[in-house]
Amino acid sequence: MTSEAVPAAPEPASRLELTSIGVQFGATSALADVNLHVPAGQIVGLLGHNGAGKTTLFNVVSGVIAASSGRFSIDGRDTGTGLTPRDASDLGITVIHQEPALAQNLSVLDNLFLGRPVGGRRTEREAAARGALERVGSSVTLDTPVGALGLGDRQLVDLARGLLAGDMKLLLLDEPTAALGRAETDYLHALIRSLAADGVTVMYVSHRLPDILTVCDRVVVLRGGRIVEDDDAASFTPALLASALVPDIHEHVFAGARVGEQMLETLQGAKITAHAGEVVGLFGMAAGEQFHLLSALGGQGGRYPALIGQARTVVTSPADAITKGIFLVPADRERDGLVQGQTALESVLLPWYDRPWWRAFWVTGSSGLDVYRRAREDFGITGPDHAAAISSFSGGNRQKHLLARWTHPQTPRVLLLAQPTQGVDVGAKVDIVRVVRETAARGVCVLVASAESDEIASMCDRSYVMVGDRVSEVARSDRFDEDLLGELLTLAAPAA
Repeated sequence: MTSEAVPAAPEPASRLELTSIGVQFGATSALADVNLHVPAGQIVGLLGHNGAGKTTLFNVVSGVIAASSGRFSIDGRDTGTGLTPRDASDLGITVIHQEPALAQNLSVLDNLFLGRPVGGRRTEREAAARGALERVGSSVTLDTPVGALGLGDRQLVDLARGLLAGDMKLLLLDEPTAALGRAETDYLHALIRSLAADGVTVMYVSHRLPDILTVCDRVVVLRGGRIVEDDDAASFTPALLASALVPDIHEHVFAGARVGEQMLETLQGAKITAHAGEVVGLFGMAAGEQFHLLSALGGQGGRYPALIGQARTVVTSPADAITKGIFLVPADRERDGLVQGQTALESVLLPWYDRPWWRAFWVTGSSGLDVYRRAREDFGITGPDHAAAISSFSGGNRQKHLLARWTHPQTPRVLLLAQPTQGVDVGAKVDIVRVVRETAARGVCVLVASAESDEIASMCDRSYVMVGDRVSEVARSDRFDEDLLGELLTLAAPAA
């Protein structure tokens, strides 16, 4: 009896095939010889530090820019050299950017059908819209202006818009969970798996490395515009991924604070205290009480009483907070922090041009450029020079510019940070944590509000956990991250 050879299973056909893709911006090579074959239904984590080429690759595939060399195809169909975003959409390519491409002054319903032929009755469109929003886990109402939504809700609306576009073949996700809490993230991951099971290919960019390992089948790492790693997700750990992203990374060694006098005590709601020289966390749910407290201290919620130093004061507005030395860095840098038409230098100096000389340094061409250069060196900012538009920098470098605005022209008494490392890569996070700790060491009182326990654990000396009106203090320990999560569950349990 002779045994017959069992034929090998055929390789799955490529949904997306990139061949020798290169992109040149003048003398800068943004992508070089990128070859990638991705089958239908696969979830690929696309990783790389800021400037590695992730956004450029997404822009090529979605028709925003043309490759300088190479070609790519969808289901074996060559896209040619003149691909436009509309062409890409017609081919079933949907891209969800970290900053959603939505019209702020239009309603959710109008945005969901923006740029598409409107057929049928309004009631039919509303039913389709509600179905798409329900599938992505969003409960926003259709008549709400998009500009009134937070970043997380805008991302979900953008994703629902992609579902309504038609036959989705390739979904490109750029930091989809950056502004989402754990429950919303889990829901989104379940949706991604469901789409992949239906044959949709997903390329997922995220700086949350555990998310990549949780939902992705495969990991591709870009460095300097080239693919340097391409393997099954199961072969990686978070530490291995961090090393692949930034081989020469040096993690910040946490050193205890030299605590000075009490600098802050809240006089409304739960009692929160913080001292000069320390970084204090405010940890809770996504969009939770910790962010409301930070906004109130920054003058965004009307009159808020507090002890600053030994003096009782009332913060009445953002301008009043700045005058008192209380500087707030908002969580949504694009909507609440940066002005896209400004240069990098102007973005750092924005609040200080009209300040009286006895309260702030006098901004001149030379003094402003000196401040900018010092900030750029301290934060390790890379990219174009000071005269370039802030929009031309990567997300992590834009975040560094926003932080530099409130740490370098003038030293604050109280620095309020809302999720300062949200949506930045491993290397940028190390830079930001280092500068925050150095700022505190100069005698500044720093409060960090976050819904991410690892963000609090990376930079804070201690933390308050906040759920509604329940507040508990957690000391730093070797199990700081786990203690924060455990206390959050404990405080949330009675409410449940």
